[in-house]
Amino acid sequence: MFGDIRSPLLEAFVKSVIWIIPVWLLNKYSLRADPVIYLKLNEKVKRGLLWGIALSLLLGGGLILEAFIFDNAAFHFSLSFDDYLNTFIMAGLAEEIVFRGLILQEINKRMAFWKANGITALLFLVIHYPIWIYNDLFHHYGSHLYVFCIGLLFGYIFKKTGSLWAVILIHGFHNFFLSII
Repeated sequence: MFGDIRSPLLEAFVKSVIWIIPVWLLNKYSLRADPVIYLKLNEKVKRGLLWGIALSLLLGGGLILEAFIFDNAAFHFSLSFDDYLNTFIMAGLAEEIVFRGLILQEINKRMAFWKANGITALLFLVIHYPIWIYNDLFHHYGSHLYVFCIGLLFGYIFKKTGSLWAVILIHGFHNFFLSII
């Protein structure tokens, strides 16, 4: 299950260097804001965690019901350390810091929320293209609409809860549920 952990740790480090650290530095030196405050990592933490857990369970339950009712699917729990670290934890953390924490908030300063959320969701969709192309999944066109809608939903939840923790948790659990069904 946890085999060689060097590669997943390196991948997590690289994700941090490429995704999280630049946002942190941009906040601190260009926006002249405390990154923790700007990214809403210290606001409504309990509320964000509670909503994140509740909505994750709701979303997961829906995904599991759909998989069993419509697809006759089975659970697959043979997950690796890489899955846990990079697919569930780091993807949710890094992508939400970039997309909802920085991009959505910056675009929303210049235009109405739903327009900003739509642009952010589109960018969120496009960031998935390289891995889809690499894994020959780009032609699954329903995934494009699905990820765009998930991006819109994550943006709305971020706005409503006022906490980045809610969408970080939901994103991570979403990836987890998709991996086991």
